[in-house]
Amino acid sequence: MSYNMKELPQYINTAGKITVITALFGVVVFTLVFLLNIGATQLRHVQAANGLATTSVTVLNTPPQWTIDAKETIPSSTTTPTNSGQQVVWRATATDSNNENYYLLICNASTTPTANNGAAPTCGAGARRWAVSALSASGASTFAATTTTEVFPFTEQQNWVAWVCDSVPVNPRCNATFKTGTGSTSSPFNVNHRPVFTALWDDSPKLPGATVTFHATSSDVDVIGGADTVRIKICSTNSFATTTHTCNATTLATSSFSATNPTATYVIPIPTQDQNYGAFGFVYDNHGHAASGGSQGSNSILTVSNAPPTVSAATISLNGGADLFLTQEAGQTTGFTLQYVGTDNNSCVNASAGNEMVGKVISVYRSGIGSTTCNGSAGSYNPNNCYGSKIATSTWNLVCTASSTSCTGPLDTTQVFNCTFPLWYIADPTDGTATSTQYSAQNWRAAVAVVDDNSATSTFVQSSIGPEVRSLLALSLNTLAIPYGQLQPGDKTDPLVASTTVGATGNVGIDERLSGAAMCTNFTHAVACKNSATSTVTDNSQVFATSSITYAAASSSANRILSSTTLKFLDLNVKKSTSTTVTAKGRTYWGIRIPNSITLAGAYTGENTFIGVVSVQSQW
Repeated sequence: MSYNMKELPQYINTAGKITVITALFGVVVFTLVFLLNIGATQLRHVQAANGLATTSVTVLNTPPQWTIDAKETIPSSTTTPTNSGQQVVWRATATDSNNENYYLLICNASTTPTANNGAAPTCGAGARRWAVSALSASGASTFAATTTTEVFPFTEQQNWVAWVCDSVPVNPRCNATFKTGTGSTSSPFNVNHRPVFTALWDDSPKLPGATVTFHATSSDVDVIGGADTVRIKICSTNSFATTTHTCNATTLATSSFSATNPTATYVIPIPTQDQNYGAFGFVYDNHGHAASGGSQGSNSILTVSNAPPTVSAATISLNGGADLFLTQEAGQTTGFTLQYVGTDNNSCVNASAGNEMVGKVISVYRSGIGSTTCNGSAGSYNPNNCYGSKIATSTWNLVCTASSTSCTGPLDTTQVFNCTFPLWYIADPTDGTATSTQYSAQNWRAAVAVVDDNSATSTFVQSSIGPEVRSLLALSLNTLAIPYGQLQPGDKTDPLVASTTVGATGNVGIDERLSGAAMCTNFTHAVACKNSATSTVTDNSQVFATSSITYAAASSSANRILSSTTLKFLDLNVKKSTSTTVTAKGRTYWGIRIPNSITLAGAYTGENTFIGVVSVQSQW
């Protein structure tokens, strides 16, 4: 519509809107009047008047008309409310008969709005404006939007009415009919407020494999359409995608929806290193709106406790299951092995990338002693039957090392340990039979406990398979000469005064088997004496016994007369040695008779042989 006002001289001025049809209608009316007033007088009168009548009419501005009713572009209903901080958007289309531009105005009440000359309309008395569009062309679709907030005036539910208005300079108008949408896109619009989230805590510390419960202090004030519910998600870092409701790192736990104070549970994986971990809670409601206050939690809210290590009996291997052979008489046989596997639910690697399992308690013992008595302590040490890791290495040199390949990293719970150790020569044998050895019904076992880097110690576990310590028959001849002194032919030592001492340098009690060579003045170990009645003292001239008896008493038994060809048994009954510093010993008494036929004087020598025999175990 154009509002250029200009004078038209010699013509009748009119005001307002006028069309060509209106002008033609005026001409017709004038003609009819003229024809109906026929008469010279009248004609002369009109002609004589010679005057002009000015006509006027005001044609009012027409308001825009609804073409497409206003509605919410995205339904903002009780089931799909608009989250605070997001927009409610309305859309409509209006057409103006004068082709004027128009506004879409959204108010909270239906009181008549005011159209404004050259400006956006305003809501009616007592009404609040929610939104107004930009000035839009007639016939074009337009939008009006408002951004919701957490605070007044955006309560949970708000009515709205829509108007269309123009803003012409003269007599701007609004359409008298308002719209409120239809169906799910109709008034009112609903605002979903954020839940409140003020605190997060859990019931850790807990061990790996245990369940941690996270507790949140949270609620939601919205109740229209049913009270809103809240959910908490626990993330390993303080990072959360609010659009997808997912943790940007690891999701530890997710609760169900609840009216208030949701709880979520998390099972600590095995293995998990003992330390503090990040646990951050993020709350959102059943419409997906994140809580005010952001996250709660910290990098130390979740604490994983130190788990004591364990050892399985099946993983303890004493000497690879093979019997333990003692080879060093009167000393220690080295090179025996022990392998075991430590398991720790905190991982075989600690949080500092070091070994989680750093110590051990070990005992190696005869099974009849048991791990309760032989508990690894220094006080339980007995070289006969019990060796413990807490004694000095100078006494028992146990060396254990962790395998460099068995622990593969923080997700591995096991560590293999390999040990070597010695045994003293007096370690009780468990082979043989009930008559040959004292402990034939027993074997040797190892017991192991693992100690972690927090000094937590596993149960002391005994190996399930026990090898035998084999018997070591060994003796030491502590007397290297049997001096009979000076005797004449026909003389004899009476009683038996010369003696020899042997020691039990193995782990059994011993008796003797004895033999001896003839004596002569030119004896060597390589060259035996000649059989000469005048220059050889025969082997059977010597006798022996376990005490200093008379020569006659000793020689009365053939078993006490020395022979160069037959080993003679002497029930010496040397007990098994039980000390590594004091050897059990036995003494053999010797006597000799010089044959009357000897005529060659001089220093006669010979050689006697001592062979150890395992004594009856009852005599140990």
